[in-house]
Amino acid sequence: MPERPHPLLLRHTVISALKLWTTRKNSMTPHPTPRRAQRLLLAAIAVLLCTSGLTVGVVVGTAEPASAAAKPARVKGVKLKKPRVDGATASFKVTWKRAARATSYKVKWKVPGGKAHTDRTRKTSKTIKKLAQGANYCVKVRAYNGKRKGKWSKTRCRTTPQLGPVQPVWVDAQQQQGATIALGFRWNEVAGATSYELAYAPGEKDIQKHKKKKVVTVRTTGTATAGVLVGGFKPSRTYCFQVRATGRRGTGAWGVAGCKVTVPTSRAAGGPVHVNMMTWNVCANVCDGWASREPLIKGRITEIDSDAIAIQEGPNFAYDHLEPLPRHQRGCIVGDGLGGNQRNQTLFVRTAKFSIIPGTANGVRFAPDTHGGCWVRVKDTVTGRELILASVHLINPGAPSTDQDRWNQMQAFWLALGADPNTIGLPIVVAGDFNSTRNSRTDAPREYLNIFGYDDAFDVAERYNSLPFINSWNAWRNPPPQSWRWGEHVDRVFVSPGSKVTSWQMESPFGGGLQLSDHSAVRVTVDIP
Repeated sequence: MPERPHPLLLRHTVISALKLWTTRKNSMTPHPTPRRAQRLLLAAIAVLLCTSGLTVGVVVGTAEPASAAAKPARVKGVKLKKPRVDGATASFKVTWKRAARATSYKVKWKVPGGKAHTDRTRKTSKTIKKLAQGANYCVKVRAYNGKRKGKWSKTRCRTTPQLGPVQPVWVDAQQQQGATIALGFRWNEVAGATSYELAYAPGEKDIQKHKKKKVVTVRTTGTATAGVLVGGFKPSRTYCFQVRATGRRGTGAWGVAGCKVTVPTSRAAGGPVHVNMMTWNVCANVCDGWASREPLIKGRITEIDSDAIAIQEGPNFAYDHLEPLPRHQRGCIVGDGLGGNQRNQTLFVRTAKFSIIPGTANGVRFAPDTHGGCWVRVKDTVTGRELILASVHLINPGAPSTDQDRWNQMQAFWLALGADPNTIGLPIVVAGDFNSTRNSRTDAPREYLNIFGYDDAFDVAERYNSLPFINSWNAWRNPPPQSWRWGEHVDRVFVSPGSKVTSWQMESPFGGGLQLSDHSAVRVTVDIP
């Protein structure tokens, strides 16, 4: 039997042959050995290995099974850093120390008691986004090495920062500045804010996408409200606006947009006849508790002491319940001119301010509904000027009815008023419950009266003495419902062309802490040419 080669020599020979073959195989240079010769060489090596009983160690390139990977160490040093506000959400960065034998990490977080969320990363940090603001989140991390996983780290918790949305935003004043208008914006301060961004644009389209959007930065005031006076607005135009807060930890979300119609420059001068007029739907017949509410309502009317008061839904056929009001007398009721059919809409004037021209009271009823209106010619005791004061109540939307019905009733009232010879050539102030606002599908009464140059005093007022986003229809709630875009005031006062509305406000008709009606009284002051 031939002598076997020494095992170490044989091992060296085989490995050298394998390396030589592998190198030439992977080389770009053509192999000088024919393919058949290569196969024979490999076969000979295999036979030699078998007959020699030699074991050639681990073959180069063979991967260790994943199950054989070493278990990674436990993650330590978890920290929650850089809390941020990102619009309507929040975020923070999770960091940790590198764990021995770790190739990746799993991060797990949740609000205590809430659903858990996880994510994988090969880094030693992870920024978690789209978190709720002002919520407490708990986080833990574990290391992975292939399929092997280490123990969870200690849990770390942190509350995300918060910058609440700035809402509502409202206009509390508008000023004539030459050919343009300046608007005074106001909003409630937000905790954590150091400044605010006020964005505005013409029209009612998306402000943030508007090509003509402008942004003003306003510092915090440290009080309950912040605001700014901004000039350069065009008269008789609609503008919408919204605000967001900025703090040391980010920028909050934009609040709900508000909108405003700017006053026409034609109303800058006004005139010598100063009128303080109020309208109030007292809900005497439909609402409960009139017997107890009536003396409180009479007391509130006396306390406010307006020059003229338009009353809707007064007591049916029993106006003595509201008469005599101290210092006031009845100017007209719906039944005037209709053969004694009084119904329940009326108007009172303050005797020290106006004298009633006898025989000029007139009215109209919207059959078959109980709604209608009336008007009367009065003389201002200060200037001697004469004007028309009117009260109207249009059909409510829940009748059921349509915007077209309110258009038709407004038209019927206006045509009847215009056909009265006592009204020719005189300015008119018409107040009442119009059951329509700019939030309606069609604000029919306003659109009809705009044709004749009459504007809602709410649109053209120079100053707002109460929060304009609180609705005049209060639904017996205290505080009443709110409408942040336009204000939801079905109780309105319309003024003649050229008249200057110096103030608008909603009176709070409280009695013993309770609302006295499902409507709040609205009062305006106007200077009439």
